[in-house]
Amino acid sequence: MNAPAGALILPAVETLTDEQRRGRACVWCGASLDPGISDIDLGARPATRTGRAWFPRACPACAHLHAPGNTGRNTHPKGKASP
Repeated sequence: MNAPAGALILPAVETLTDEQRRGRACVWCGASLDPGISDIDLGARPATRTGRAWFPRACPACAHLHAPGNTGRNTHPKGKASP
């Protein structure tokens, strides 16, 4: 599933692990993902003069939690804290 680019505020790329930048782990909780199967594609971010391209993805629970207008719970359904 894809999320509209720019609809979510993502963590700063420099705070992410290699797995999170490559789209193999959720950008918020760090859970392992199977791209195209158990993830929400948040839209590739192009390379800039100061950084490489990166490919943010999220687990469905975090994508829902961080969706614009969500007024629900402030914790991950699996009990993981999520900023």
